[in-house]
Amino acid sequence: MKILKKVLIFSVIALIIQQSIFLYIENIYLSSNMNIKIEKSDDEEVAKNEQKEIVIKENLEDLKVSSNGRYVAGLEDGRLTILDSDENKYKDVKNNVNSNIVFYKWVTNSDRIIAIQKIKERGRCYFEPVAFNAKSGEQIELSDFDLNKLRVRIESSEDKVEDIPFSTGTHSLYIKIKKSNGKSDLYYANTMNQLEKKRSNKQIGNIVIPTTCANAIMEMGTQVTILDRPDNLLIPNTKNPKLLGADINDNVYFASGIDNKVMKIYYAVSSNNYKDWKEIKLDNPTNKENVLVDYSGKIYINNKEKNSVTELISKKTINYKGSLIQTYSKGVISKDKDKIIKNEI
Repeated sequence: MKILKKVLIFSVIALIIQQSIFLYIENIYLSSNMNIKIEKSDDEEVAKNEQKEIVIKENLEDLKVSSNGRYVAGLEDGRLTILDSDENKYKDVKNNVNSNIVFYKWVTNSDRIIAIQKIKERGRCYFEPVAFNAKSGEQIELSDFDLNKLRVRIESSEDKVEDIPFSTGTHSLYIKIKKSNGKSDLYYANTMNQLEKKRSNKQIGNIVIPTTCANAIMEMGTQVTILDRPDNLLIPNTKNPKLLGADINDNVYFASGIDNKVMKIYYAVSSNNYKDWKEIKLDNPTNKENVLVDYSGKIYINNKEKNSVTELISKKTINYKGSLIQTYSKGVISKDKDKIIKNEI
């Protein structure tokens, strides 16, 4: 009986500890990680008061628009400002007092932003990733299981954040920091917000994260490699491939050409190990920056001289005013003086 009582007592204690851990994970850890669990925005929903032309205030720099075209973000003196174009209201994001936003990016197909703020604490400087909710203007800090903030110590005043690729499918974040020598460090934060340095002082170009995979695909020198895999990715008939982007169907797109001119586009499905390559030939060779791949799978070719954009598959062409900024779910975004213009295709 004594042995049975001891077994029962220890079983009850173990059950209490187990439930306490589950409660901690649910109420503390997951709530602190709400930044990574990105809420999807409904790009198909047509707003009753959607504005095709949006007047923006002066002094806003580095303008970027959300996937559905509703929100316009920009930086002013290191502070992030968001305009809800449907409501015509600005929201000043409440970031930390002793910090400046140095880089930010809209999360694809979402109303949230991932940003890097530069902070100084106890005489040391750090790059710290944070998330912002465009609807509420709320800042959400990223922390690991022990509630430690994600931070990358800045080694030199010349270190710059060049990109922060984020996967909506695997909720994985990469931070690319370019050094003064032109080479880069690459950090990876997994779904538990644990930070790991993946590359140090390497020649890293563009980075893409496929929809269904956490491993980044990146340009390294004249080759393309998949993180944590030994061999380079071989693109058909291409010696110096360039990454163009990825789409919702897990396709990854590569530019192929000669003398920095894109002549063909190759793409394949990441989750199928790039077994079935498809090819698109361009009518006229163009610079890589004129090729824009949207998350929807549409591919746009920008003609700066004619101020026009052609969608490769449908062959539809539209003219735009000003300069082209980016794609969005219904077409492309351009900026003309103090206006942001949505150009539907």
